[in-house]
Amino acid sequence: MSGRTRNIWFWLIPVAVLAAGIFYYFADPKASLIMPKCILKELTGWDCPSCGAQRAIHALLHGHIAEAFSYNLFFAIAVPLLLLTAYATIMIKRPKPSAATIKLYNFVTSRYTLLSYVVLFFLWWIIRNLL
Repeated sequence: MSGRTRNIWFWLIPVAVLAAGIFYYFADPKASLIMPKCILKELTGWDCPSCGAQRAIHALLHGHIAEAFSYNLFFAIAVPLLLLTAYATIMIKRPKPSAATIKLYNFVTSRYTLLSYVVLFFLWWIIRNLL
């Protein structure tokens, strides 16, 4: 990837995340008609693993952590892992990353972490529809 392309992504991703955060802060998924609905839930009545994610994001942005986890408990795993992965990915690219940064990066990008996440994701999908 060229330096120019890398520089564009370096700015584009945070701006897109910030724009999405502002949108989800002001648009309440419970009351808004413009928010997309889950196709699986509409067709089958079953919750997909991400059902409730929009409401959970909205609640998190307003500081309602318990409410966010009531909408989608899997967020207790997904959000911290996403934040750790983003942090480690940014920090590993700095000149001379620390040993702790290298260990964190290796952990969050390891095959075992990814496999554990995928297994938990599917278990969550099954369990939430059985209960």
